[in-house]
Amino acid sequence: LLFDPEETKQSIETFRKALFGEALRYEINSSEYNKKGDAEGVLVGGNLSILQSMLGSESQINTDGSILFIEEIGEYKYHIDRMLRSLKRAGYFDNCKGLIVGDMSNIKKNTTAWGSSIEQLILEVVAEFDFPVLFNFPAGHETDNRALILGKTITMNIKSTTSEVIFK
Repeated sequence: LLFDPEETKQSIETFRKALFGEALRYEINSSEYNKKGDAEGVLVGGNLSILQSMLGSESQINTDGSILFIEEIGEYKYHIDRMLRSLKRAGYFDNCKGLIVGDMSNIKKNTTAWGSSIEQLILEVVAEFDFPVLFNFPAGHETDNRALILGKTITMNIKSTTSEVIFK
């Protein structure tokens, strides 16, 4: 990880705001992979490996009417593909209102080449669903790690140049 004092400062400030109940609002530069649209729902999610490991247990999260956040660290692309397809088969995306993709950090190289980027892989898995997808949200396992409040209602507005995530 490269240390960027400005990113760390911003991360600490968003944590402070979350801790003291101040409004959180993020404006993110759009990715060419974003799927445009607007959504509102309760923010749920976390690390993709953990979400997949909770499938079928009483700890499995309910994504109905929610906006799902995912991030991952240190996995192979084919593992990420398998985990996403497991979530899809379990119905995680069926009634989801939106998807926010955080840091996909230190993704391991496969010994056999994998033809898709992480973004393309995710879009392929959720292609049949009509909800917005935001890529490159600064949360996960990098120095720029913005606060997210799971269980809080948010709106997401995904546009061609910038995107917003606003906590209610």
